[in-house]
Amino acid sequence: MRISVVAYEQPDPEGTAAGRALWTWCEGVRALGHELDAWSWYPRPPVRPLPDWCRWQPLEPVARARGHLRGLMAPRTESARAGWEPAPDAVGVADDVPSFAAVSHLERSVVTVHYRAALDGAATVRTDLPALQTHRAERRAGRHAALVLAFSPRVGRHLPRRGRPTRFVPIAYPVPDEPLALVEEPVAALIADWSWPPNHRALKRLLAAWPTVTDAVPGARLLLAGRHLERARVGATPGVEVLGEVGASGDVLARAAVVAFPCPATSGPKVKVLEALAHGVPVVTTAAGVEGLVLQHGQGAVVAGDHDFAAALAATLLDPERRGALAASGRRAVAAHHGALPVARARLAALGASFDSEVTSAH
Repeated sequence: MRISVVAYEQPDPEGTAAGRALWTWCEGVRALGHELDAWSWYPRPPVRPLPDWCRWQPLEPVARARGHLRGLMAPRTESARAGWEPAPDAVGVADDVPSFAAVSHLERSVVTVHYRAALDGAATVRTDLPALQTHRAERRAGRHAALVLAFSPRVGRHLPRRGRPTRFVPIAYPVPDEPLALVEEPVAALIADWSWPPNHRALKRLLAAWPTVTDAVPGARLLLAGRHLERARVGATPGVEVLGEVGASGDVLARAAVVAFPCPATSGPKVKVLEALAHGVPVVTTAAGVEGLVLQHGQGAVVAGDHDFAAALAATLLDPERRGALAASGRRAVAAHHGALPVARARLAALGASFDSEVTSAH
């Protein structure tokens, strides 16, 4: 099978969450013997060299007034301006909703939907113009794409599809060759981009729960890291260490016995959870924190409600043996379902079933 991919993000195993996922599944498709090329229209140059199967070409700038009007009339359609065309006989895959405009004219058009703006807006009481525009773009892509690939069943549900298929495929993640060493001390951590409103809500819940945790777990510490942490205004909280932006998330995960993430009811998979499990760090989270992740009960994550999150986190910090079992099972599950080859097979199967193409996976 030949696949031509359009993506806003740049494929990079050390890049953004979407960039890591893109790099992983594309490498998996190529490893299985299929042809693939990609175009990234991210506005800034790559930080690291892109793989030879991807070219970077940002869009030409347009007048601000014209761009604003276009955004109101047809939001998230900028990618169509480049006049991009896929390789001959290729399936055109948009790796995100804003990229769908570039493939919408194709008979074999595919859009990947990471999350649903309407669900996230309801979860965070967010009704600003960008969220509304994304919601409109999602609905347009749902109506017109020949195939929708959704990162969770909930994400794909209720999209207007006109009888066309929607398939759940797991998000991909580049699983490290070796897990991090287990941390015996009762150290929890949370790494996030703190400019994203749902992360602020999660942090508020975590800090509210933390005194209960420290009362139950002597010497418990909480590490907070990530970009824009100053916006969260954490203040001085006993047992909480504010690290700010770090060079690599693995540096913080290596110090953590568990990742603590009381995720609000936003949609789609949370890469911070997937990343921790891939590195062999167990997670205490809510049901939304494991949405879209292929985990059996007791694999990698302790799932708690808002009312019992503090108790679940305290119990996990007090039980090193259980943390070790969670770490091993979570990492196995991520490798089995979210690594390059299993995700590539899932995507190829979805494409083959939808477009009657012969899909082989020789490796």
